[in-house]
Amino acid sequence: MLKTFALVLVAVLLGGTGHVMLSKGMKTVGDLTEAGSARLGPMIAQAVTSPWVLLGVALQACFFFLYLALLSRTEVSRLLPMTAMDYIVVALLARWLLAEAVTPARWAGIAFIVVGVFLITRS
Repeated sequence: MLKTFALVLVAVLLGGTGHVMLSKGMKTVGDLTEAGSARLGPMIAQAVTSPWVLLGVALQACFFFLYLALLSRTEVSRLLPMTAMDYIVVALLARWLLAEAVTPARWAGIAFIVVGVFLITRS
């Protein structure tokens, strides 16, 4: 179980960091949902060539393959909730790299998630 938990921690770091890198890259592109049809093509081109987006995609791909490996060794009903610990990584990196405000209410929600993960790993 210790090896599985260590692999989950690596996966959580990869996945959480990937989410933040994708966000950082897309913030430079702008809101795709509000773009006019003439602007959409160049925005998509900017997104798929952004180093931050490419890094985020690479990290998410690493997470995915590690997740597949983890699925081969543990139950999905235990594994999936454990990956929710990436909320901690995302909140910390979003605060540090994206200067996002992480309110006490968000931290409380994340704490509840961590408690839930702990309960699941003990079952």
